[in-house]
Amino acid sequence: MENIQNEHIFAVLGGDLRQTIIAERLIGVGKKVKVFAPFAGGRAIGAEICMTAERAISGSNVIILPLPVSKDNIHLSVNDQSFSETKLCDIIKLAQKHGVEYVLGGMIPDETVDYCRSLGIKVFDYYKCEKLQEKNALPSAEGALMIAMENTDITVLGMNTLVCGYGRIGKKLAYILKRLGARVTVAARRDETLCEAVMGGYDIIKIDSKFEIKDKFDVIFNTVPFVVFTDDVVMKIIGEPIYIEIASKPGGIDLHSAKNKGIRVIGAPSLPGKYSPVSAGEYIFETISDLLEKGGIKI
Repeated sequence: MENIQNEHIFAVLGGDLRQTIIAERLIGVGKKVKVFAPFAGGRAIGAEICMTAERAISGSNVIILPLPVSKDNIHLSVNDQSFSETKLCDIIKLAQKHGVEYVLGGMIPDETVDYCRSLGIKVFDYYKCEKLQEKNALPSAEGALMIAMENTDITVLGMNTLVCGYGRIGKKLAYILKRLGARVTVAARRDETLCEAVMGGYDIIKIDSKFEIKDKFDVIFNTVPFVVFTDDVVMKIIGEPIYIEIASKPGGIDLHSAKNKGIRVIGAPSLPGKYSPVSAGEYIFETISDLLEKGGIKI
């Protein structure tokens, strides 16, 4: 990235409380911030609140979009439904019109990335940064645990749980559950991953062509973003455990089979934003700061 002028103006658009935290941090370090479609419960004292996207984008050097940027790959993710018809393509058109140089967002649709680049706008998906994903693992795990506690009538102590996937979130979740007294089984594909789980003190199940759930679980947490719980696997599940879907689409379970089996599937997207928005906003701000600093923009 190249250096740009010293007086940077930031347009913070849409999103939830995390966007408000980002705006507040920018204001706190002396940056001028313009906000469009703000989080209803947020403050962002010192920011210019704009009623149109064009007002926010006009004069800005950098646009900061939320995580996720969009829920349907068409419209901007917003908390206030009065702004729900704001289209990403219109935002990018305005960015070109007003000479915006940088667009940053989380989980930016490929079409939007391509559109920005075709117009000569530098675009960065901060969600792809390894450091941010590592930081988000803890609030994601804590959020998943909260969902389990809210939807069961038993204590975590003694709860029989299955954690499917042993990546960043799976490891944090398994650790927290075990420390709180739950019995934890880890399901994974790779032998080295299963070996690591055994060393952590967990029971294991290998995900392969013979994958089968033989134990009776109270809660199943899934972090694997592909269908592991096929119809054959679901039909052999004992009892009716709560299934918490942490993974991104398409998720890890055959929903039709789950319904027929009586398994309650609870979607759990964007857990950091829902259960730890202040911390999650801080993490995104730190990531954005690192990205921009590499281009000569000191925050």
